[in-house]
Amino acid sequence: MRNSLYFCLIFVFLGGKVTAQTGIGTTSPASKLHVKSNGSILRLEGSDHAYMEWYPQGTVTRFGWFGYPSANSVDLTISNQSATGAFSINTNSLERFRINSSGLVGIGTSTPSSTLTVGNATGSVNGEITINPAAIANEGGQITLRKSVNGSTADWMIDQYGTNSTNARFRIFNSLGESNGIAILENGNMGIGNIAPSVRLQVAGDIIANSIAGSSDARFKTNIIPIENPLQKVMQLRGVTFDWKTKEFPSRTFSEKRSLGFIAQEVEKVIPEVVQTENSTEGFKSVQYDKVVALLVEAIKEQQQQIEQLQQKVKALTEKKGNEK
Repeated sequence: MRNSLYFCLIFVFLGGKVTAQTGIGTTSPASKLHVKSNGSILRLEGSDHAYMEWYPQGTVTRFGWFGYPSANSVDLTISNQSATGAFSINTNSLERFRINSSGLVGIGTSTPSSTLTVGNATGSVNGEITINPAAIANEGGQITLRKSVNGSTADWMIDQYGTNSTNARFRIFNSLGESNGIAILENGNMGIGNIAPSVRLQVAGDIIANSIAGSSDARFKTNIIPIENPLQKVMQLRGVTFDWKTKEFPSRTFSEKRSLGFIAQEVEKVIPEVVQTENSTEGFKSVQYDKVVALLVEAIKEQQQQIEQLQQKVKALTEKKGNEK
């Protein structure tokens, strides 16, 4: 019987000149080959315990490769119900991949909740994704987010890039340029608009915030010494107004507005404690303006002492003149 079935199938599939309709399990075939069965429709079995089978099972139609042991089994399942119609891939009798009737894709879950859902809600199947490096030597895995239908003018990329361990960085940037994004070096330094941050956070551009607090707890500090000659130091500082060189340093995204401040090299000669030099080839310098406040406070206190001393001298001279009259 089995040999007859094989012969019939081979004759139907390979007989290019066959034009009659053939029915298996039916006397009124509706197509070139019409197979009708309440059980297994097609089963091809080999001597190694592996077979391929297509059969209706309850509300689903299953087509797969089933092997021995069961860990080697793989099957594809297609639901017959339009309301829950889905396509799934199963291994070892467990569902691994599903596309449901709405087109949502689930990996490791039979209930995808978004366009792509990885892992299940209980955590028994890990929701982890690994993206391997590109063929280009300096680029790691990359995710590209295409620009939105309205409003957006650039695509966004998330990737890993670096020519060596020093500048290797995780990037979030857009197709207009890397300087329009965020870079995190392997040492943890983060740059916004800066691909080579030399400190924990380095921003090329302005920052607006409600408040910025710096660590100042006494428990963090040692060798505490009052500022010496604060007024004298303040008198040596020079405040200036200036324009930024926006054309010469476009990556710094300097403001076009006229600005007010210090010249770092001049400040460094007076109070080097508030000047920071970038760990870069250029060694650009910055001023920690917030720390200048401590110097100004002590300078005002010293000046107030001088004023009070002068007031006492004036008072003494006034009283002396009054006594002489």
